[in-house]
Amino acid sequence: MALLAIERTHTNSWQTTTGARFRSFYEAQVKQELRRHGGDFDLSAIEVPVAVCWFPEKTGPEQEPHRAARKLFVDVNKEAKPPSESRIILLSDSELVNVLTRSMLGELRENQNHNAEYLPLYAVEYDNPEVNSSRPARWSVMTNIHLLKMAVDRCIFGPPKYLQNVKLKIVGRPSPPERDAFMREQLNMAELFGSEVEDGGFTYQRDNIGDREFPLGQSSVISHQFTQTWGRAMLTLLSRTAPYAAHANALTKFKDDWHVDDTFMSLAHDALFSGVGVYWTLRDSYDHYLTEQGKGATRQQSKSDVVRAWELLKKRESDFEVYRSNAYLESGKREVVQVSKNAYAVFNTHACQLGLIMTMGTLWELRKKQVGKVNLADLPSFAEAMVEGLNTFLAKDNGKVKDRRQVLVKKDIKNPVNQIANMDTPQAVYFRFFWLQMLAVPEAWEAIASWIPDRNGFDNILGQARELYLDLCTDQRFKALKTSRPSTEEAKLRSEAEAAASKALMRSLRDWFDLPEDSYELWYREERGKSKGLAAVVEQTEDDVEDAGGDNSHAPATKLADLLDDE
Repeated sequence: MALLAIERTHTNSWQTTTGARFRSFYEAQVKQELRRHGGDFDLSAIEVPVAVCWFPEKTGPEQEPHRAARKLFVDVNKEAKPPSESRIILLSDSELVNVLTRSMLGELRENQNHNAEYLPLYAVEYDNPEVNSSRPARWSVMTNIHLLKMAVDRCIFGPPKYLQNVKLKIVGRPSPPERDAFMREQLNMAELFGSEVEDGGFTYQRDNIGDREFPLGQSSVISHQFTQTWGRAMLTLLSRTAPYAAHANALTKFKDDWHVDDTFMSLAHDALFSGVGVYWTLRDSYDHYLTEQGKGATRQQSKSDVVRAWELLKKRESDFEVYRSNAYLESGKREVVQVSKNAYAVFNTHACQLGLIMTMGTLWELRKKQVGKVNLADLPSFAEAMVEGLNTFLAKDNGKVKDRRQVLVKKDIKNPVNQIANMDTPQAVYFRFFWLQMLAVPEAWEAIASWIPDRNGFDNILGQARELYLDLCTDQRFKALKTSRPSTEEAKLRSEAEAAASKALMRSLRDWFDLPEDSYELWYREERGKSKGLAAVVEQTEDDVEDAGGDNSHAPATKLADLLDDE
């Protein structure tokens, strides 16, 4: 591309080529270099080293030489400057988890060419040169390739304990044999292959197939099994659950309304909707521009189309937020847009999305336990039932005081159920509790009742997930109290922290999920083994503290936001 850019600039032929829209990336720099050389530049004098790789055993109609080329690319770059994690997922065939993750992107690509069953491919970030640990980096996308890989990892490879035991936190490194065995079960490998699989001159034992040892020539068979079952189920959850459907619909309308009548507008459009890597190139080019100009210097000189494109992208972010607020909350008023931003600050995290997908994995494990043999092909239908239940819960016209579409909002809201201080990916286990609690309300439960014959089993799981979340809230409050009152006995602080956390949870479940306080107290007594309702409940509420006046520095804390910076 660099040589093409030199030639097109030198001969003034950009406009006659298909690369005209990328002219701004190169032309100014090339002209500067040409001037340094007096304008006399002979491309024919340049020698470029090229390595040509030939795979003779991979030629022919039944072979796939691109697989060998991709493997070579990844192997070489691992030993030199490592490619980004996104690029490895897109290219690496050495791990089955990457192959399965790619199959979902392939499904989205096929889908956008035919119908709108799933979210559009441009709503997924799959070209990020960096790794963001908790959410996608681009404001236009809803999820990213890293989240899709985490979903495959947890629901297909497990290990199963994280789906079967909702009281467990995600810690440590799982055993590869345990992961591989669970994958074979989750994909019903016995249905796909006999006891031995011949591939590329090697014999694979079916019961030894795993993430790093699998017949590459049969990867399409394994991928198809995944795509038709788990893959479609995951994409259904991420495409049709109300907040995600609203984001995708808003983004599509935003794209359709984008009028491209100038080069820099075209570049900005490509950065969001087509050109792989264009967004990051614009960002880096703009950073370079700021460095060259000096942050405090005047910028009266003309800006390149690249710089103008990035500035346009920054301006259009606020426009998209209005589109999304209209799609989700049916209003584009400033105060409503802010509520929408607060909601998506949660919905678009890895923790929230992975928690949703793990909820499906957990309920599927419960179904296995209750009905015995399950049909893997039923998974997409089960995901549709979950979506119906969740959307019923989130519906605006639910006759309740609270607008349940804001159920996971943390900021500027009374009695929030979401009190998670940091929303890194491992917090997905707590978000699973939120999604389970949504499905537990009567109107939502109707959608999945036929899939889970024994409601008691579901309620047991819900109670365990709730207890895990209560433990988190208690720990957060305890740490905050310990910081603010270091001289107080820890046992007393722990008791106050649990009482305050429990009261806050009771209120949020009452307000958002219509769970009566006496039902919560009964659950609390049973789960915590208390002999009396809410043991040691903090008598002085937030309102009491505000009304009391004077020095309340030693008053029991009942609200985490009073003790922790929630940003």
